[in-house]
Amino acid sequence: MGRYLIDVPVEMGNFGVSSQFLYGLDARFKTVEVVVDSADFTPDQFMRKTNARIDELNSKQNNDLKIPLLLAQEVWNTPHGKALMLRYLKRDYTTYTPVISELHMLVGSRYAVAAGTTYDDEKDIRKTDRQTYKFIDPQPLEDRLRVIAQNIKGYSDATQAPEGFCMAGVVMNDKTMGYDVETGGFGVQADEKLLPDTTFHIRMQGQYGHEEENLLQRVDRVNPGVRAVLATQGAQLFVLRKGDRAINGMPGMEYAEAIHVTRSDVGFMMRAQTNLPKEKQSLQRPYIEFLLSLGQDKPSSLDQTQAMKVWDTLLDTMRLSPANGGRQIDPKTGGLVPPTKVGQTCPRSGLWEACLPATHPEANHLAGLPQTFRIKSVQAGEPMPEFYARFMFPDTAEAGNAAIAWRWLREG
Repeated sequence: MGRYLIDVPVEMGNFGVSSQFLYGLDARFKTVEVVVDSADFTPDQFMRKTNARIDELNSKQNNDLKIPLLLAQEVWNTPHGKALMLRYLKRDYTTYTPVISELHMLVGSRYAVAAGTTYDDEKDIRKTDRQTYKFIDPQPLEDRLRVIAQNIKGYSDATQAPEGFCMAGVVMNDKTMGYDVETGGFGVQADEKLLPDTTFHIRMQGQYGHEEENLLQRVDRVNPGVRAVLATQGAQLFVLRKGDRAINGMPGMEYAEAIHVTRSDVGFMMRAQTNLPKEKQSLQRPYIEFLLSLGQDKPSSLDQTQAMKVWDTLLDTMRLSPANGGRQIDPKTGGLVPPTKVGQTCPRSGLWEACLPATHPEANHLAGLPQTFRIKSVQAGEPMPEFYARFMFPDTAEAGNAAIAWRWLREG
C-alpha cells in the first residue's frame, strides 16, 4: 500500500486502489489520477476492455458542442507493450468544456489507467468563450502521461517491489516521473463466504496532509448523536479502546468501538490516523487514515477478541517496504536513519551494510558479496569505516571509499 507493507487476513483478498499524483506545490499544481484494477488481465481481455471504452466514448456526445466525446485515440509504445491514449470531452459541462487525456496500460497482468484534465483556471474561464475549450493544448498533460508510461513498473511480490508508490501490482516513482505529492485510497471487501460484511480502507493523504479535527475530536463530536440514534433502536455503543497509538514509529491515535444490537448481534468499527506535524511529513512518512468495519449490516463473524487481534495486526505490521527505506527505520524513534559516508560520524549503533549507487560499475559486484564482507557493526559516535582496504587496493581505495554509503540495517 503506497510505500508500505501491511499484513492482512488472507480472506480480505486483493485491494483496489485509486490514487492522485500532484505536480507542483503551489496553488497551480497539476494532477494525474491513476486507477489500478486488482484483478488479473490477459492481453486479450485488455484489448476488449479498451475497445469497449472507445465505443462508449464514441456513442456519447457533449451536451454543449453536440459532437461525440472522443476527440482522438493514439497507440503508444511502452516498455510493457502497446498502450492506448484517449483524448475526449467531458459530457455535461455547461460553463466550459475541459479535455480529458486518459492512458490505458497493461503492466504485467494489471490494468492501469492514468488520466488528467486540461483546462484553464477559474479566472480565465470567465473571460473566455466556452466553446474554445476544445482547443486547449493537452500536450503538457500528455507529456506527463508519456513519462508515466515509460517509467511505470510492475511487481508480483510486494516485499520485492521496486522503490516508489505501490498500487495493486504497479509502482509510481517520483524520481523518474517528476511529481511532488502522492495520495491514495486502498480498499477491500472481504470474501462474504469467509469473512462476511467486513471492509478495510486506508487513505494516504500524501505528505503535507492535515485534518482540522483529529480522530478523537471527531469521535467526541459525533458520538452523542450516534448513541441517541442507537438507543431508539435498542442498541448500545461500547468504547473498546481510545487514545494514542504509534504506527511504525509515527505518533498517532486510535478509536475502536462495538455496537451491540443484541447479545449475539454485534458489529465493530475501528479507526486510526497518524499525527506527524506537517513539516515532518514526507513521501516515506505521510498522513495515513485507517478504517476497519466488521458486521454493520449483519452480525460480525468475529468476536471481540478476534476483531481486536485483526486490528492490532493491521496497525502493528504497517511498515515501510525495503526498497522505500524500510531497512533504515530507527525502531525507537520511527525516523529514518540516514545513509552515512565513509569517515562521517555514525548516527546510530548497529549493523551497517556497505552500498554503492546503482549506476556505479561495481554496484552489482558489491551486492553479490557475502553479507560477512558487506556488513559491519559500528557504534554511534565512531567514524564510519572504510570498505576498500588501502593495503589491498592502493590505487583505487580512495575513489572506492568515496562512493560507498553505509546503510543501517538493525540493532546488533
